[in-house]
Amino acid sequence: MHILNMAQYSSASYLAMDSGFDPGSILDMNYAFARTAMLVAAVRLRLFTHLAERSMSAVTLSAIAETEPDVTQRLLSGLRTLGLVEQEGDTYRLAPIASHFLVEGKPSYLGGDTLATMEYLPAWFTLPHTVRTGKPYRDLGQPSVAEAFFAAHVRDLFTVVYPIAKQLVGALHLRERESCLQVLDVGAGSGAWSAAFAQQYPNAVVTAIDLPTVAAQGRQQTAELGLSNRFTWVEADITTLPLDYASYDLVIVAHLCRFLGEQRSRELLERLAVCCVPDATIVIAEVLLLDDRSGPPLALTLDLSLAVNTSQGRLFTFQELRTWLHESGFQEAIRLDVAGPSSVIVTQKGSS
Repeated sequence: MHILNMAQYSSASYLAMDSGFDPGSILDMNYAFARTAMLVAAVRLRLFTHLAERSMSAVTLSAIAETEPDVTQRLLSGLRTLGLVEQEGDTYRLAPIASHFLVEGKPSYLGGDTLATMEYLPAWFTLPHTVRTGKPYRDLGQPSVAEAFFAAHVRDLFTVVYPIAKQLVGALHLRERESCLQVLDVGAGSGAWSAAFAQQYPNAVVTAIDLPTVAAQGRQQTAELGLSNRFTWVEADITTLPLDYASYDLVIVAHLCRFLGEQRSRELLERLAVCCVPDATIVIAEVLLLDDRSGPPLALTLDLSLAVNTSQGRLFTFQELRTWLHESGFQEAIRLDVAGPSSVIVTQKGSS
């Protein structure tokens, strides 16, 4: 529950009695930004990381974090209402979920992703203009804009994506090959998806394609995983880069199509079909709408986010992507809901 002053509480009570409806949900929406602001502040000030070392009072924490004691106390109270810290007397400690996801240095750290959300807020607050005109705040479907935006955040997404990729690799059993397993990772980002396959299949070699400054981040990430000798990074725009004919056994397209829009996504799938060997596997990771486009709620929110952040981007349904894959020469596609908000579509290239 956000903090309301007494006048707001009184107004809410009066409105509920006067209309028969409880306005609490509307008031919560009005102040939803406050929860984000508290989380962002705590991450920037490294409060979770400090509290991971030991439980402590607000005064002690403020001395370590070099913050003002009284306001630090108020912030800790807010974090307690969010379930991120626990209090016993004057002492605060991390709640288990904060200990797992918000402590710097842990493989599961999501603080970077928390800070990245601040980059989306300006776009969201231009939504009235986009609804009126159809024009977005920016176009992350354009290479120069996408490169500048994602290069700063792509490694923060690794901890979000990599566990999902590992689950996919465990569920998807590729046919063993005597020669190298040639993998093409399209819009590779941090290389999380292809790295998971490379770790599972010792004979896999990866060609990872992304825009130059994004690829530089991915190159660094895969080097830290000890996979440099298995990865070839290509710095290019995948929508215009010529692809080798019949060269790849596995193609990965992760969270790219929604930024490209329908026409460019269909063109990309046609080009990928040409570069696959017969019986090659293609994996598309994407957040999907229901076939009637009525949900799920997270997908609907993301679809609206694409309206303010791209000129052509949108979410698709499984049926749409399955049809486009079939028209490009792939076999019947299946959908795997391995983990997290994204689904994975898997199909194979026809043998002829």
